[in-house]
Amino acid sequence: MLGTFPNNPMFDRTNQIYRRIPTVRFERHFYYSISPQPKTNTQNPLLKSPSMTHIEFGEQTHREHYLLDPNLVYVNHGSYGPCPRIVYEELQRLRLEQERNPDLWFRLSKYTYYVDSVRAAARRLDCDFEQIAIVDNATVGANAIIKSLPLIKPLPGGTILCTNLNYGSVLFTIDEVARQYNWKIRTVKIKLPIKTKEEFIKQFQDELNKGDVENIRLAVIDHITSSTGMLFPIDELTDLLHSYDIPVLVDGAHGPGQVAPDLSLRKLKCDYYIGTFHKWMYAARGCSFLFVRDITVANQLQPANTSWGYRPSTLELSLMTLFHLRFFHQGTRDDSAHLTLPKAIEFADQYAGGFDRIHQYNSTISQQAKELLEQRWNTQGNDLFPSDMHAPYLKMVKLPDLADYQKTNEDALRLIHDLIQKHKLISIILWANNELYVRIATQIYNRIEDYIFLADTIDKLRK
Repeated sequence: MLGTFPNNPMFDRTNQIYRRIPTVRFERHFYYSISPQPKTNTQNPLLKSPSMTHIEFGEQTHREHYLLDPNLVYVNHGSYGPCPRIVYEELQRLRLEQERNPDLWFRLSKYTYYVDSVRAAARRLDCDFEQIAIVDNATVGANAIIKSLPLIKPLPGGTILCTNLNYGSVLFTIDEVARQYNWKIRTVKIKLPIKTKEEFIKQFQDELNKGDVENIRLAVIDHITSSTGMLFPIDELTDLLHSYDIPVLVDGAHGPGQVAPDLSLRKLKCDYYIGTFHKWMYAARGCSFLFVRDITVANQLQPANTSWGYRPSTLELSLMTLFHLRFFHQGTRDDSAHLTLPKAIEFADQYAGGFDRIHQYNSTISQQAKELLEQRWNTQGNDLFPSDMHAPYLKMVKLPDLADYQKTNEDALRLIHDLIQKHKLISIILWANNELYVRIATQIYNRIEDYIFLADTIDKLRK
């Protein structure tokens, strides 16, 4: 039975072996030392008791709990944000365990770890174990859902509804499916700026009012857009789309860990949700998830790469579902990042004091930084959407006119590179509504001085 996976004797055997494997500590000076694994976690000075003192956010967290180059100012966690030191140590420990006995790892150990990670994901995001699988990134999940649609319901013709703000790789996937199966694409061309949330939803309604909706097989919407940091009203949009019998996929790459202290997939209304654990939930890069509400549909999804999980053994199916195995059993690859989620949750809960505390700090610093930058550059009043659609940790701030950079997508990219190489400033510059914007991100290692440095750096480049 699905609910009895951990009682399988394979797990007991794997755990007995695992306890005999040494641990790895990743030292500050980037070398490894091997020491016998203690019986408990009490060796960590930050985990002395349930009433431990939580870490101080800002400079201390940057210095003691992250491996970032101290010479960098990092205000772009949203793109490739680093993971905490203890999560990186866990990643290296897992890789060493794999390297010390690859056969044990691929035949036994990683099954136990993967199920542990999936169960941790299901508990944290409030869904059933059978509804969620861990994958490399959100694009992997999007590919599986979009490319499986013609196979699950092989009906002639079809249309996918998307927006002009969908993530680039997701739009490429939609293009490819449309090309392969001669499907159509309908795009809600979101016009900026937006004055109210109701005005935004009306843009979707206007598109649906054009008719010919019976062939729309899927609508793909964002939770938070990467290109503008816009928080979509996904429940209201899902209600609207469901009223036309259109299934909904939410691209939540920036959602978990940011949209609310406790995101509940059970309470959402969408049919599919893809998200990451490595952006705002502290896992190592390459740890994301795919959620499918209907378990029958989940077990019909095909990953882009067909491998051994396509036709698993009876023993494997006693450990997890076909849905899990198709994404998990992908041959000889390093899945270590998938397995760091339990340690990431430990960091968030025990070190950082939980997502309520994290959310309060990040959202407060984010708003303070936005106001500071707008005041310095005199660019107030240029929001692209109303405040109730601002992402908690991502804010768009219009840049002042710059001497050597035009308001083009090409110069936005050039400015990103110049800030990295010439100023040791990690930020993301975006071309939106024919203007250049900086999308600032806040994480618990940031402090307001980081955004003052950003302001000072841009001031040097002004006309």
